[in-house]
Amino acid sequence: MTPSTPLVSVLTPSYNQAAWLAHNLHSVACQTYPNVEHIVMDGGSTDGSVEILAAADDSITWRSEPDLGQSDAVNKAFALSSGDIIGWVNSDDAYVDCRVIEDVVRFFDRHPEADVVYGHCAQVDQDGAIIWMIWVPWFIRRALHVTNFIGQPVAFIRRCALSEPMLDTSYHFAMDYELWLRLDARGFRFKRFNRIVAIDRHHGARKSETVKDVHGRDLERLTAAERRADPRAKPLLSWLFYTWRRVMGALLIPRIPAGLAFTDVKTSRWAIFHRQVLSWNKSWPADYEAPRSLT
Repeated sequence: MTPSTPLVSVLTPSYNQAAWLAHNLHSVACQTYPNVEHIVMDGGSTDGSVEILAAADDSITWRSEPDLGQSDAVNKAFALSSGDIIGWVNSDDAYVDCRVIEDVVRFFDRHPEADVVYGHCAQVDQDGAIIWMIWVPWFIRRALHVTNFIGQPVAFIRRCALSEPMLDTSYHFAMDYELWLRLDARGFRFKRFNRIVAIDRHHGARKSETVKDVHGRDLERLTAAERRADPRAKPLLSWLFYTWRRVMGALLIPRIPAGLAFTDVKTSRWAIFHRQVLSWNKSWPADYEAPRSLT
């Protein structure tokens, strides 16, 4: 290994996500960067995930055993990892194309002052059709302390910024947000990479749909600990920020790669633009059936 090709460790917690696990594995295995280790910690799945992992090639390190939840699984994967740069992509998410890690490492080389690098995201439905583009701003500390705008699958972290355990296992939803706030409080530097990095999969079984009460309690704890601000005008600020992200996300649509790492399903640019700018329905109903070819 040379300084220009540091080992990158990708950590994947998984539990009963067989429907999308293969996409996740492929999106890491196809990376053009030559020095990657992928560590998957499965929580004892019973849906065929173990069989998918067993059939994967030797480039994947995996275990299937009971754990204490997602944070615990990430911590176990981190303890097994050796990388100088750490990525974390859940089993129902994936990298958007096969050059992501190569480009991220090059970005770290160009910005040695950066401890955390993050990029833009595409939210997709359960079949892989792109719903809308999640644009992220340059690092704004005040904004981070109001809302978590850094998606976990689009972030890469220098190992030297992390300690064991990597995540606070008392958080079951906002563990990534707690990590960003903790790293910021310790003086580590965040840098936006103006690139589409990963996909975030929206489906009925995801935690944001099934345990919204846990999310609320996690955010209340962060606010009570004065690690997160709760300004009086937060509803208005949140709406303005969401609108800003929607509009800026439209500029990402022409940059969606024609070849996606995670699936062969593609979505027409008009369908994405329609949902990005003209549709504000977060439940995303039948408009998934829009034409799915990138044109």
